[in-house]
Amino acid sequence: MEKKRKRSGLAVVIGIALLLLAGIWGFFRLSANNDERPDGSTAEKRIEYINSFGWDVGIAPTEIKEIRIPGEFDEEYEQYNALQREQGFDLRKYRSCYAYKYTYDILNYSEPSPVPICVNLIVCEGKIIGADISSSEADGLTTVLVKK
Repeated sequence: MEKKRKRSGLAVVIGIALLLLAGIWGFFRLSANNDERPDGSTAEKRIEYINSFGWDVGIAPTEIKEIRIPGEFDEEYEQYNALQREQGFDLRKYRSCYAYKYTYDILNYSEPSPVPICVNLIVCEGKIIGADISSSEADGLTTVLVKK
């Protein structure tokens, strides 16, 4: 009987140690992910981020809209997320979450366009989780934020 008690005590200790390790790993993983996302908590930070790619957008967004990242991605949203992943973002982490989309008109776009060319930033809990450049026309331009 002494052997059974010794084994069950050891199993409890191992179980507790594994739970502690999993908790510590999860804490550091969440902390690291939060630090990697660009700060989008203020208008100044969002504009600074856009300007860092060489785009001039003035001082105010043309639109601020609350959006919901879909829980299930259709083919179109998967393509959009592929564009996000090119830039180091991944909207799959934010499925079913609410965020804000800030739209800014680009003032220094090099090619003439009959419709405004815009920068869109997707911000969740003060962090930039997505970005793109697009036009407002149907089937128009949608590309990465990096100025080429």
